[in-house]
Parts: sequence; C-alpha cells; structure tokens
Amino acid sequence: MLIGSGIAWGVVSLLFSLLFVPSGGNEPAEWFVLGINLLETGAFLIASLLCFRNWRSPQIVSGRTVWFWIGLGLMMYALGNIFFFLWGNLWGLDPVVSFADFFYILCYVFLSVGMFQAVLPRRLNLELSQWLIVLGIGLGGILLSVFVSLQAANAETLPTASTTPNAYLLAQAPAVPEVAPEAIPGEPVPATAPAVDPPPSAPSWAVAIDNLLEPFEGIVKLLYLLGDIVLLIIAGTLLVAFWGGRFSQSWKLIAVASFFLYVADMFFLYAGSTDTYLEGSAVWEVFWTLAAVFFWLGAVVEHAVSVNSRRSSRRRRG
Repeated sequence: MLIGSGIAWGVVSLLFSLLFVPSGGNEPAEWFVLGINLLETGAFLIASLLCFRNWRSPQIVSGRTVWFWIGLGLMMYALGNIFFFLWGNLWGLDPVVSFADFFYILCYVFLSVGMFQAVLPRRLNLELSQWLIVLGIGLGGILLSVFVSLQAANAETLPTASTTPNAYLLAQAPAVPEVAPEAIPGEPVPATAPAVDPPPSAPSWAVAIDNLLEPFEGIVKLLYLLGDIVLLIIAGTLLVAFWGGRFSQSWKLIAVASFFLYVADMFFLYAGSTDTYLEGSAVWEVFWTLAAVFFWLGAVVEHAVSVNSRRSSRRRRG
C-alpha cells in the first residue's frame, strides 16, 4: 500500500506540473504554487517519517542509525520548504540568502552522513571497473557543476554588456536641455515627492535575518555545490556497492533519489544565478518531489525486505 501510494504521489505530481505549469514564462497562479509546495513538502515529510520508522525498527538490516540521519535530512528539507514558502509567498521577500537555506544545507549534511554510514560497514572491495564507474560519476558531477556555474556567470554579464551605452556615443551626442513642465495658470505646481515603498508584510525579525545572511551568498552557493557533488558521489558508490542481492533494491532507489535531487539543484543553480527563477514556472521543479518520492520508496522497500528476511530466517531455524 505504501509503495502504491508513493508511486501515485509521484505520478500526480508529474501530471500536475505538466498540465498546469504556465507557458511562455508567465507568472503561475497562486493555487498552482500552493499545490506544488504541498506535493513537494508532503512527500519529504512522509519520506522522513518512513525513514524514522526504519530507525525505530530493530529488524532493519542496513542499520538503524543510517535511516535516522536520512530521515533527519529529509525533515530538514521539508522545514526548508516551509520557510521558503513563508519568505517568498506569504511575506513577499526575495533575499539572496534566506533562513530556509540553513535547513537545506543541514539536509545535505545529514543525508551525506546517513548514506556514508550505509557504505562504510560494507568494506568496499570493488573491482577496477567499479571504481572507474564511481570516479566517472564524481568527475561528471563536478564538470557539470562547473559548467552550469560558468554558464550562469556568463549569462549574468551579458545583459550588463548589451545595455551599457557606448561612452564615445554619449560624448558626441548633443546635450538636450531639460524642459520644466508648463504650469497651468491658477493651479499650484505640485512638488516632486520621493517614491515611498509600501509597508512590507514581513515581520521585522525575518527582514533582520535576511540582512544578516546577505554577506554569506558566496559561501552558501559553494556549500550547495559541494553538497550536491558529495551526494552524487556517495549515490554512485551506493549504486555500485549494492548492485545485486536482496538488499540492493532499496539503495538503488535511494541513489536515484539523490540523482534527481542533483538534477533539480543544477537547474535551480542556473535559474537562480541568472535571476530567471520564478517558482512554479518550470517543469523541472518536479524533480525535487520525485527525489522525495524515491526516498519514500527506498525506505518502504528496505523495511519490507528486512522484515521478510528475519521471518524467513526464523522459519529455517525452526
């Protein structure tokens, strides 16, 4: 039932994005943004609870602490989504670094710890071809991250170069005197008042946090890149180390979840760096939800295989 629910959740999320995502760069409707946030955050919360169920079960073969750290990481991601929604959709803030980034970075740390603990006890005795696969995955992830970062940096400089007027042309252009608007006889000339921003709906403590975190933009971007690369390398190692056998299915799903998370983050890195990201305006955002769904499925499969393995061993002893 839990596996069927996870598959259905992923299919509904994919169809929801494909059918209702706005075309032509139009701004998405509020109900659509709320819908994708509920689907994504709900998937991460359910996946986290299922991982905590594995942590509480003494029958888990791969180790209870492994699932504790993975569940904690997924819970941090869900909290990050909640704060991201509050900052951007409820309070209208758009900082370069928000309070949600703190939870997202913790998610990468905890996921890496949990997945590393899954690999560590296996005493990896990989063949040369398997090590080359892991090395290729790591190098591919690093090169793709560098490529996306360079493309984003180039895209940032292009608008500035194209819209900056030529200094020589400005010097040769005749000066145009400013003409004051004609005053209508009998009416007072209105004074030019400075533009006043509307009062923000965000609480003062949220604005203070944004101002405090703004100088750390470069560090946060670097931490995201490192987190994605580390997760990708560990996921590739998991895929190779657990290939084949009864207990490999769950870790294949976890590796796929990490790949989906990496793909979504690469799209977000480019869109965020070029200032073209608009929440709910691109289909690729569904990869975050699919990553949560695959973590969900991996936790369910691990629990089912562990319970069935213990039962079959008791029957053989009997």
